[in-house]
Amino acid sequence: MEGRGFYYPVDTATGPNGRLYVLGRGHDGDQRGIQVCVMDVDSEYYGVFGTVGEADGQFIWPAGIAIDSEGQVFVSDEHLNRITVFDASGTLQATWGNPGSGPGELDGPNGLAVDADDRLLVVDHRNNRIQRFTTDGEPLASFGEKGDGPGQFNLPWGVAVASSGDIYVADWGNHRIQRFAADGEFRAAYG
Repeated sequence: MEGRGFYYPVDTATGPNGRLYVLGRGHDGDQRGIQVCVMDVDSEYYGVFGTVGEADGQFIWPAGIAIDSEGQVFVSDEHLNRITVFDASGTLQATWGNPGSGPGELDGPNGLAVDADDRLLVVDHRNNRIQRFTTDGEPLASFGEKGDGPGQFNLPWGVAVASSGDIYVADWGNHRIQRFAADGEFRAAYG
């Protein structure tokens, strides 16, 4: 695996440069795969960035990856409760996030998505909510709470934004997908 290939990939995103960014998580006892591998759809290899650790630019349990229209790469770390931001070439730009349950704080961030206005949606897994941030990490809004009713979550995991602006959330513990309007208003549940 030394430098090429995937080792327990957990998420992927495509950048505006056409490159594919594959987030690897490794596994207990073997952390070599904790990195972002950059390639294209023709299997051309461009390198890796990110390593194991707690310093800026490092990961313990990377969980989600997303890319904005400028090519910035966002990686969530559910253990460190933070978001790490890189440029398209893998150079560290910023690290932000604090553990907790208050506005803008994170507890187990997982899935990431960028909406049409380049705002970052973060699945705040153990806080049972979706938070919206600027790409600089300023909290804008959140929606959801613990429960099994419409618009409530039980350990949400993944998020995607449709071309319509609707937000789809994988509500892991409730065994369903929920759909929300761009402003976070509940629309429907499936499953």
